[in-house]
Amino acid sequence: MRLTAGWLAQWLVQGDYCSIELGEHCLILDSQTETEEIPFDDWDGAITVHRGVVWGSLEITSADQEHCWVVHGLPWLQCKQFAGILLDAYRNWAQSRVEKLDDALPEMLSRIDDFIGQTTYLRNSDHLKLNQFLELSLASTGLTRELAASFRPMAFEKLESWLDDNSDWVAETNRNWLSQESEKWSSWFDKFESSPLNESQREAVLINQDHNLVLAGAGTGKTSVLVARAGYLVANQVQPKEILMLAFGRKAAEEMAERLGQKVSNDIKVATFHSLGTQIIQAVECDRPNVSPLALDEKARADWIASMLTEQWEASASAKRWQKHLTQWRIPGFKADNSMEKQARNEQLAAWVWRHIELLGQRSAGKSELSQSIEDSDSHSKARMKSELALLWPCYRAYQQYLKANKQIDFNSMIQKATEYVTLGKYVPEWCFIMVDEYQDISPHRLALIEALCRPKQENGPRPTLFAVGDDWQAIYRFAGADVNLTTGFESRFGSSHITELGTTYRFNSMIGEVANTFIQQNPQQLKKNLTSFKKQKRKAVTLLCQDLLEQELVQLASQNSQSTSVLLLGRNNNQRPEKLKAWQKQWPQLGLNFMTCHASKGREADYVFILDVNKGIFPAPDRETGLAACLQSKSEHFGDAEERRLFYVALTRAKKHAWVCAEPEKTSPFVNELIDEKYPVMNKIKRVKAAKN
Repeated sequence: MRLTAGWLAQWLVQGDYCSIELGEHCLILDSQTETEEIPFDDWDGAITVHRGVVWGSLEITSADQEHCWVVHGLPWLQCKQFAGILLDAYRNWAQSRVEKLDDALPEMLSRIDDFIGQTTYLRNSDHLKLNQFLELSLASTGLTRELAASFRPMAFEKLESWLDDNSDWVAETNRNWLSQESEKWSSWFDKFESSPLNESQREAVLINQDHNLVLAGAGTGKTSVLVARAGYLVANQVQPKEILMLAFGRKAAEEMAERLGQKVSNDIKVATFHSLGTQIIQAVECDRPNVSPLALDEKARADWIASMLTEQWEASASAKRWQKHLTQWRIPGFKADNSMEKQARNEQLAAWVWRHIELLGQRSAGKSELSQSIEDSDSHSKARMKSELALLWPCYRAYQQYLKANKQIDFNSMIQKATEYVTLGKYVPEWCFIMVDEYQDISPHRLALIEALCRPKQENGPRPTLFAVGDDWQAIYRFAGADVNLTTGFESRFGSSHITELGTTYRFNSMIGEVANTFIQQNPQQLKKNLTSFKKQKRKAVTLLCQDLLEQELVQLASQNSQSTSVLLLGRNNNQRPEKLKAWQKQWPQLGLNFMTCHASKGREADYVFILDVNKGIFPAPDRETGLAACLQSKSEHFGDAEERRLFYVALTRAKKHAWVCAEPEKTSPFVNELIDEKYPVMNKIKRVKAAKN
């Protein structure tokens, strides 16, 4: 059905369109040069009829009121009648959609009421679920927002902001809730721990986003936050058995379990990743997994490696590969003049082989995939990487065959199997709150298990909450498979997340903090944090000391501390252990002298700390990962000595009162040079000299 202007009208009347036709759920407008189709979805359903001196015109407006179309020169006597036909067609088209809208509106409005009526923290997953439901419900009616709003304006006034996300309202509501909840639990927060929780600690405890990361710098009370979080949940009617607490080491798990038992409940599950993997596999297979003695017993491991290497070298093809490799590259502990038996028993060689077997297990990739990874890398050591892969892949395959033949698993395969069982639904976890301590030490395999545990137990059901506590500034275990990028990229990885910073350290004073915090943030890949010290002082608390003046400084420290105190001597590795340590411990018992490596000092503290041999080539340690290990580990950071810088930061922040950085003047470390050249607030007792040329 069409209405068209006559030839004279088309010639005399100036206008865009001269013809209008009713199509299938659309209007078709023609001009002298083109045709335009207007779907009913884009029309507001109204027509204005204008009468001219001779002819009439029809005016049509878009649903969003942004556009207007006018058809000129139409026969006046037919204009009104044709407009009525068009309106009837539109109403018939709209009626079925309006009926669908009326059917959908009650549930849409009810979902909004349920969401805004919650008296808890509004989570991103619930907000997203509401938004998606409203979008799908509206789409099912076949109406655009504009048309739905025109048909049911009062109901749509409430709907429209939620279709537009309404995230500002959610954020403001959460801020108000946080303030009210903090006030409500104020006296509980004051008394739960020996010292009242500060504002950032309280915020960390209260927020219940889908994924929560608490950046807990050195000495900021992360354990207090973890325990208080569990206590708050239980006080809010969460069953203790719904909470899972994961720690990385057995000792840490035992200490956490004891603390939770005293403060909250003995029914909270505290586990290491390995013990959790054991539990999951045992629940599915109805039998405790048989962990290989090679993973547990160093002697058994050494015996197996010696036997395996001997067997490898007895095969001519394998022996040639090793011989060819050794003509170009060194292998730790391998000495050409040793017998085969002595060579196979070398501890350094065994450690090198075992480490690569573990790294290959963590990657769980085939040889061709690894070869491609080497090829795609920008390393200058591709040839060495390929050669080492050729040597070590048979060792790894022999290890896998040993496990299979003896029906055993190791820790890597245990976590992978546990993850698979959870992902496939063979094991359905009961926990609704997953808490992870020392999250910066997370590896991809462990994270995969956490992500499996955090999936909703039922389709469209609630998602378990992840509550991770860690500090990217203290990520120092890349060699063990940890990937700092899983912490620094937390928000981009999970999306529905909240990051809280614990902003006050109660361990070290402000002058140690000024040095340590400035030093660590030279790396732009570290997360920026405002970590302030509770203990303020103006006197410098970091001293650069000549290594040979160490004993003299200890004498002075002992004379100033007649009462018991604590002193840590830290080395980059065990080679820095002072020969006189036992004599010093006997001479100055009041100092409580102890030596440990910087890695081992993580989690420890002392009144005074001496970092030993911060010399060139020692600390930072040179990057020895130029072979296959560099390819197998997490991607290296672009900032030089990134992990060594974090390790130095960890060492500095063990000190509560004062830290000494010891070095030899003629070979000071780049770290010492930076502290001097960049004018850090340190006491400099080192007068650097150029090393004598040979």
